[in-house]
Amino acid sequence: MPPRTQLSARDRAARSRLMRILSSAQPLARAGLVTMARVCGKAGCRCAAGDKHVSLYLAARLGRQRQMIYIPADLEDQARALVETGRRVEELLEQISQSSLERLVARKERRRAERKARR
Repeated sequence: MPPRTQLSARDRAARSRLMRILSSAQPLARAGLVTMARVCGKAGCRCAAGDKHVSLYLAARLGRQRQMIYIPADLEDQARALVETGRRVEELLEQISQSSLERLVARKERRRAERKARR
């Protein structure tokens, strides 16, 4: 790994933003939000006429199992913040990963060219 001073400004900025998020102890989740519309089954309910009950769920992996976790309306903002922070972290990790892979491939190509030049 090259020293930070040898990284591009874009890479340094991504690493800095990632570290800021992680060190702030902001809660995050690798999850998605899903809105579901359901029928409750009560004969006189509005959903029987087609006006379904809408609720929010957090789709997340708990251990090896994918779970749909019901989110009550009063926790919706917190759930959205968890997911948004998780997405930002994943985007930054992807950016850092791509840059690292590009540097590795470039290093490999330089070594190949040097070997070829020595022959």
